[in-house]
Amino acid sequence: MLAPPRCSGLQQQRRRVLVATASIAAVLLLWPWLSLVTSAAYTYLWWLRPEVHWAPTPAEAASNSTLDSSAVPKVIHQTWKTTQVPAKWAEARQSCIDLHPDYEHRLWTDEDGLNFISEHYPWFLPTYRSYPYAIQRVDVLRYFLLHHQGGLYLDLDVGCKKRLDFMRAANFTAPMTNPVGISNDIMAAAPGDAYLGYAVRRLRHWNRWMGIKYIQVMFSTGPMFLTVQYSLFPKRNDVAIINKRVYGKYEVTEDAAFYHLHGSSWHADDAAFIFWLDRHKLALVVVGCVAAASLAGAAVVRWALQTGRYRPLKSEE
Repeated sequence: MLAPPRCSGLQQQRRRVLVATASIAAVLLLWPWLSLVTSAAYTYLWWLRPEVHWAPTPAEAASNSTLDSSAVPKVIHQTWKTTQVPAKWAEARQSCIDLHPDYEHRLWTDEDGLNFISEHYPWFLPTYRSYPYAIQRVDVLRYFLLHHQGGLYLDLDVGCKKRLDFMRAANFTAPMTNPVGISNDIMAAAPGDAYLGYAVRRLRHWNRWMGIKYIQVMFSTGPMFLTVQYSLFPKRNDVAIINKRVYGKYEVTEDAAFYHLHGSSWHADDAAFIFWLDRHKLALVVVGCVAAASLAGAAVVRWALQTGRYRPLKSEE
């Protein structure tokens, strides 16, 4: 039998060049996604033992005279599609208005948001228009509003149980959330805050298709975007974190400054699937490890059989 012809040295060299070129092109093509995955992985590892600067509690802030000179203005921003706030959230919004008669209250509509971005951040307008989901524009608008004007931001499904002066003790404040990170439903900032400036400059880089709507929203503009930027921000001590007892979303205690109606109207079946994965993560890890071990074992046996390193024992006749 004739042996197959061997590749010449020139052919081998061309093949190596093609492989190297394809590898470099693949890395360049996938680099934006690789950098996002790396940043997210680092964030989850960092939050295993986070070192955070805690915001004062409402009681602690009540005796803090330095709040009189706070850089965070007494303004509460909220957003909705139109000026007609749904009745199911009207009471929660009114609770915050009643507790803060000395604050200015601003409700921003979708049209207001578009005009605001066009006027003050025109460089971001193409990205703002490109978002496939309305909730992404809602998310980023709150960041830009706080960065430009400062003040407090509250989702409409958040009610107030105490005065929120304690949120004016730092240049940026946000609550700790589950399972890791900080949330964007409650925030406070001074105009031109360094952390928010750091975050909004990275919005365009994170505007990527990520397959599942829930993941795309969370990481491109939502709480996980905010969390990743916080974890990477070099001056984290300038950011104050509201503890979970004061946040009141997971623990209803006397310390809670807020109550939550849990709107999340943008969540769909993909979000339910993600939550299901989180509830069953331990079982899924075990199943995954068993499946991976089984596949690895099968691959080793196949390799041994193909290379002749393993031959089944034959019974003696």
